[in-house]
Amino acid sequence: MKLNVDVTPVDAALAVTYRCNARCAMCGIWASPPVPELAPEDFERLPSALRDVNLTGGEPFLRDDLPEVHATVRRTCPRAQTVVSTNGLLTERIVEFMKRMRIVEPGIGAAVSLDGPAAVHDKLRGTPGAYDRALATVRALQKEGFTNLRLAFTATAANAQHLGTVYALARELGVEFTCAFEHASEHYFHRRAGSGDLAGEALRSQLQQVMRAELRSFSPKRWGRAYFMNGIWQFVRGAGRPLPCRAGRDFFFMDPSGNIYACNAMPFKMGNLKERTFDEVWSSRDAEGARASSLGCANGCWMVCTARTAIRRAWPRALGWALRAKLFGLRLAPGGGEAGKGGA
Repeated sequence: MKLNVDVTPVDAALAVTYRCNARCAMCGIWASPPVPELAPEDFERLPSALRDVNLTGGEPFLRDDLPEVHATVRRTCPRAQTVVSTNGLLTERIVEFMKRMRIVEPGIGAAVSLDGPAAVHDKLRGTPGAYDRALATVRALQKEGFTNLRLAFTATAANAQHLGTVYALARELGVEFTCAFEHASEHYFHRRAGSGDLAGEALRSQLQQVMRAELRSFSPKRWGRAYFMNGIWQFVRGAGRPLPCRAGRDFFFMDPSGNIYACNAMPFKMGNLKERTFDEVWSSRDAEGARASSLGCANGCWMVCTARTAIRRAWPRALGWALRAKLFGLRLAPGGGEAGKGGA
């Protein structure tokens, strides 16, 4: 069945394992029971149209065959840019595997989680020494010539005031900075909604500071990142998503066993990659139901995986916002009340 171009996926988050060597406070994946994992050859069933692929977990580098998984994804989706999300704890293994993966994809990237100063990060990740090992991983990858690197900050009620500190560190290291806020998801993060109130002055002032710095650049990519951060603030203060959700259309999430969902926040399952071809899953009645459910999603979310393609589709709107913010200044409205609770 030939798919309508409006529902051809170009972006995917592929959780290759739920095994994890951290004990993060904002995520329950590490406490989830073991699940069967797709073999490298199973990834040959992915759609070739993908342009952005995030290999995530759990901790992806716990898979001994991660380079083989990546090679299969790369062969199947030759135009996709791959980023591997990692907690950075396994420095030597990460560097070894990334060097092998670079052979088949010279521009492969890595996103290393960092959530604040050492004491804050180690506590949130439930792992003593996590901060030092994450930084060691970034520096070791830089030493090996990797340039597509980023620090990935996850905002919670416990660390929102440190967002600017991690941004400054990323600038100092010469790597990109990405941020998100904690979300709830029973089928992915393995935690229910109910995180602390994020729509406070700490997050507002930190986001405003970082967004102004991004807007002072001459890089449209950094302006787009500022627009995404504006969406974070808009969402956590209760104003909803700035752009319609593209889950189940431009994007999908796949768990380690091959279950395909419209997104990684809500349990809108489409099918399983081992039981059907991807086209059969994507054009199934379950997929149509998942797409309808994502449009009517009551909780919503604002994550880069579903926001990225939405921003690209609405680039004139995002550019107009950035130019107005550059010309007339940026000031985020105060948040407050129950509407500002994080989570999805």
